[in-house]
This record gives sequence, C-alpha cells and structure tokens, in this order.
Amino acid sequence: MALKQFAVIYNYSIPNALEKEVIIRTYKSNEYILTAGEEIDGFYFLVSGKYFVSSQEITGKELLLRYCQMPAIMGDIEILEECLIQSNCIAAEPCTFVFIPRRIYEMELKYDAAFSQILLKELAYKLRTCTISSRVNALSPANVRLAAFLCTVSSDADSQASYISTNSLEETAALIGTTKRHVNRILKQWMDQGIVECENDEVRILEWDKLEEISEDVRFK
Repeated sequence: MALKQFAVIYNYSIPNALEKEVIIRTYKSNEYILTAGEEIDGFYFLVSGKYFVSSQEITGKELLLRYCQMPAIMGDIEILEECLIQSNCIAAEPCTFVFIPRRIYEMELKYDAAFSQILLKELAYKLRTCTISSRVNALSPANVRLAAFLCTVSSDADSQASYISTNSLEETAALIGTTKRHVNRILKQWMDQGIVECENDEVRILEWDKLEEISEDVRFK
C-alpha cells in the first residue's frame, strides 16, 4: 500500500528489482525521525502524516523552521552534499515513510534520471521557501510578519503555504522569529482595533483590508 501511495504522490515507480530493498518506516507523534549532527542513512519519502523541521540554537532554544506535508523528502541535502544531518526532524503526527537506503541510491538510483528529477524538484522547493522565509523575517518588523503570516495561511487562493501552517501561537511565534508574548501583545492591539478576534490559539480575521494594509503586501510565498 505504501509503495502505491509513493508512486501516486511522487509520480515515480521504484524498479521491481529494488522493491525488496525498500523499507516502510513509521513514527509516532513527537518522535524524532532525524537528529542534527548524525549520519544520514538514506532517503525518507513521506507518504502520510506531517512532520516539522527545527534547529537547536546555541542558547538551547529550538527554532522552528518549517512544517512538511506530502510530498516531502528528507536526506536529499545530506546525501547530495555529503554532510551530516542539518536539522532535527520530528513527527508532528503519526508519519509513514518509504525509506530508500543510501547504498541503493549510490548503486542504482543515482543514475536514474526520473529519480534525480524528484530530488531536484524538492531541492528547488526548499530553496524557494527558505529564501522567502529568511527575507520576510530579516526585513520586516514583527507586526508585519504576523500579518503576512495570517494573510498567507488564510488565503483560499494559496495552496503552497502548508510549510508555514502551525498548530499554536507558540509555534507561530517561533516560525516568524519572535516570542509568544510579543505575538499576544500584537493580537491584543488588533483585537482592540476590531481587526481580529481570538479564542485560545484560534485567530479569526474580521477586517481583511486592515490586516492586508498592516502586512504591507508581504507574503510567505
């Protein structure tokens, strides 16, 4: 079943001769899939679930970088760059991966143009989204970043914002490079102005025009 899902999601069928080498790996919520600084053992292709990527700062704080949903691949950067695992990858919910050992890639799939195309597409997506997030967080004040975040994830027209969708205000704060306390201060101000209303970690936009004005047309896309 997982291999059939893989073929549909990634538009690629693993050669029959290699199917017996492929492993199905599953992880529970909050379980570490990859740990920064360790050796990578192969490619992980997500076929169900959702995980997040984070980095450990010198201060010990965990910095949220992105959320990943299908299609999503782990191990591409490390194998192609021949480096150690760059970030922690943790299951946000139960996850299933099609795992292709590194030796199978080196012996067989490295010379498969269709497989290489999948990796190139994934790398291009990571480069684009990381560049956007870095630019927004570096150049915009916190209120603009928060407004841009809400406008991006709430837009029905946007289908590419899954990598910044979060489950709590604390995660949102980490993603846009600030603290939950600062996010709450901004939201309180917007609530007083009638722009949004909040209940627990749910934010509902009441005045789209005003929020878009605050966002200064900045978007995470």
